Amino acid sequence: MSDVPDQKRKTIADSVLARLSTFALGVGLYEGIARSVVEKAVADMPEASVEQIAAAARMMMLFISG
Repeated sequence: MSDVPDQKRKTIADSVLARLSTFALGVGLYEGIARSVVEKAVADMPEASVEQIAAAARMMMLFISG
């Protein structure tokens, strides 16, 4: 059962990454970098909604690309 939180975080990260993939490419980030950003946002915000995680990841992507 210890892998359940990890699986939930992976599912959330996959969902957020799917939402932001076009945005990430638009600001010049490749999939591996975008995935790292999204995974960090998911790990840093365990109680946040998917929308909040996506917003935080989007801001991090903008910061990294600038």
